[in-house]
Amino acid sequence: MNKGNTMKKLLLMAMFTTLAFSQYNDGNTVVTWSKYKWEPIGENPDISWMDRSSDVAAYQLARHKVSRQLMSSMMLTHFWTGESEDVAILGEFRNMKDATDYAGFNNINDMAWRNADERSTALSNYNRHFQAYHEDVHILENWKALEKKNTAALTGEETINNGNVVSVSIRYWKRMSEVENGSGTDRLAMMKKYADEVVKKNDKIVSQKVLTHLWSGSIEGGILPVFYITEYASLEDMAAAGNAALEDAAFGPENRGDYWKYFHNIWDNHTDLGIFKTFAPANK
Repeated sequence: MNKGNTMKKLLLMAMFTTLAFSQYNDGNTVVTWSKYKWEPIGENPDISWMDRSSDVAAYQLARHKVSRQLMSSMMLTHFWTGESEDVAILGEFRNMKDATDYAGFNNINDMAWRNADERSTALSNYNRHFQAYHEDVHILENWKALEKKNTAALTGEETINNGNVVSVSIRYWKRMSEVENGSGTDRLAMMKKYADEVVKKNDKIVSQKVLTHLWSGSIEGGILPVFYITEYASLEDMAAAGNAALEDAAFGPENRGDYWKYFHNIWDNHTDLGIFKTFAPANK
């Protein structure tokens, strides 16, 4: 049994017993953010970028096919953020029990590759690309009603180096006591209206997840971080994806504040966690 998986499962179980299911909202899901590191390709003349693309895609696809707990996943690789070897995988689960079960699902490789030799080859081909490193970065709540999904079909031309661009940023909800005539019900209604009439109508935005604090990060003074995982086809599309006209159409030029009143001023209080590339063939 893999000691890392065993420890991860024990930690998740310990956390799970301290929090009831009811502490995240009905219909929402759980997203885990895990971090890994590539082996530098320049130090291994036997590995190319094409090898990396095909090995990683084949490994992840085989596991995705047999995993019942994993609803979706997104692989993020270095672009304008962090170190060149950084890799993040965002996994989505129905609830913490499924996330916990998946973390300890030690026979998933046996199910993905029934033949022992094929399994050994697949694992060897995949593991050669990664350092012996793993970090659990976040456990977040995914607001399904606010999600825009990528519905594009794969072209067969995707590689790790030519994937879509993904920005990760954080805005901050105000304490409800600071919002004039505000309520949790109205805030969710405004968020849903924004998702449906702004984000989903913006053809520059390929996909977006809206995530909030669950078991990671911090809350100071009641200010709640809201994570935006937003996918674009290119940097040019990201730069051109302004929402002002769509906001005016959705709320009216005089009433955009009905949405923005729930957030701290973006110029005063926001965080850009980075710009990444995603590798669609390894996603679910």
